[in-house]
Amino acid sequence: MEKKRIQRTLSEKKPRLIGIGGIGHSVGCTHFAIMMANYLAGFRRRATVLLEWNRSGDFGRLEKVCTGINREEKRFRVLDVQYWKTAGMKELTEVLGNDVDEILIDFGAVDEGLMPELLRCEKQFLVGSFSEWQEMRFREFVRENENGKRSWNYLAVFGSEETRKEFRRRPGVSVGRIPFSADAFSVTKECCSFFQQLIDG
Repeated sequence: MEKKRIQRTLSEKKPRLIGIGGIGHSVGCTHFAIMMANYLAGFRRRATVLLEWNRSGDFGRLEKVCTGINREEKRFRVLDVQYWKTAGMKELTEVLGNDVDEILIDFGAVDEGLMPELLRCEKQFLVGSFSEWQEMRFREFVRENENGKRSWNYLAVFGSEETRKEFRRRPGVSVGRIPFSADAFSVTKECCSFFQQLIDG
């Protein structure tokens, strides 16, 4: 009887859905998503899938660089992570039917109508930049969305530390600093500490 109950619990276990969006283009959203996926799969040993829920074509280029080919099939594997190119609801449904622990969704720039999908995720990470030419967009986004979105995690890797600290003075708004990593597939000690606190905190 106890064995059946455990089996039922395991089969009913749902994967965690993590949404990652960029506040604008070229802010490091996909790099961050790959870093997190490699942390979960390589360090935490979690069955991890990363979906490209945008039309950037970055995952196709990633497949070509990492495997030497670019196939018609949407999914491919690099190290311990399974990637899905140009995914959507159909692909998400298929992945949900598999035995996975973590599903990460790279939404790309969230100001392109993808906010409703991002809000459906259990955890939401928004990556911005404090670089001079992108800082204003970050400020506008936070100002437009600071009411009622306290569960969001704002992050940045580029730009001024002074600007990041200034944001922290806003009530309920905190911007974490993503550790710089030239290689998104390399999980450093600093990255492990950062992601453990970020995901479990």
